[in-house]
Amino acid sequence: MLMDNYVVVIGGMNLDIAGLSGDLYKEKDSNIGKIQMTVGGVGQNIAQNLVKLDVPTYLITVYGDDYFGEFLAAQCKKNNIHLDYAQCIFNTRSSTYLYVTDDKGDMVTAVNDMNITENITPKFLEKRINFINGASICVIDGNTPKKSIEWLANHCTVPIFVDPVSIAKVNRFKNILDKIDTFKPNALEASALSGVKIVDIESAKEAAKVLYKKGVKNVFISLGAKGILCSTEGEMDFIPILPTHVVSVNGAGDCNMATIVWARFQYGPKISLKKVGMLTQAAASLTVEVAQSVCPNLNIKNIIERSKKFSKEV
Repeated sequence: MLMDNYVVVIGGMNLDIAGLSGDLYKEKDSNIGKIQMTVGGVGQNIAQNLVKLDVPTYLITVYGDDYFGEFLAAQCKKNNIHLDYAQCIFNTRSSTYLYVTDDKGDMVTAVNDMNITENITPKFLEKRINFINGASICVIDGNTPKKSIEWLANHCTVPIFVDPVSIAKVNRFKNILDKIDTFKPNALEASALSGVKIVDIESAKEAAKVLYKKGVKNVFISLGAKGILCSTEGEMDFIPILPTHVVSVNGAGDCNMATIVWARFQYGPKISLKKVGMLTQAAASLTVEVAQSVCPNLNIKNIIERSKKFSKEV
């Protein structure tokens, strides 16, 4: 059953296979450790976080007709992510990300096989555009092909929120910045599009001004352990991180994006940048406390409670 108010997320869904070495890592050798298989991908992670925040979410993506694809679809069903407008591509491998960590938990090598995302074409999106334009918000992740991003920008009539994903993919958005409502790059990605090298909060503010002049309405620049810069016309707020016990920062950026989307979905466009920033950092602080890329304990109540460490007004 389709919802009256919903969010669509367009982007990637991966099967993540992790090889976690034990107490001793030896290069070019067989290492004793653990192997785990989880559903991932930026688009999927954002969608999964949104569902945890009680936002009806449709993930528009592609997956293969292999065993991995069956696993991914089953996990989405389990997590209440709607795949009604996704597509299973026959005789094609599902998007897969394989990585190995050493005895310190640092990644030593990885292979990504994401060719299937090339099937997210303008023609694929054209068949779904009426549904996309019925959403409250359209989220695009940078795994979407450049030509499809540009087609969406010219045909999507609802607010577009963007997570550029990586420095390698951020330029896919350089021609459509004036069509973006809300943009959440990290420092490297914002530097690449603005031409301002971000080394501190002040340079981040300069980069945000450039992006605003290029047409982006709202800019949230993640500065990692320093915090997040929230910017729009005539208003800038810097929100630091909340100190906590960090287990893994994997997935924190996806959680940031989902929380920004949820804040607009829940409170509307008049919500203050400062409040969005505090809620976002509160959510991220919950995510980094666990090993999973999507925090099992993420929910609205816990975010609001955690955000009270910033202000009693939130």
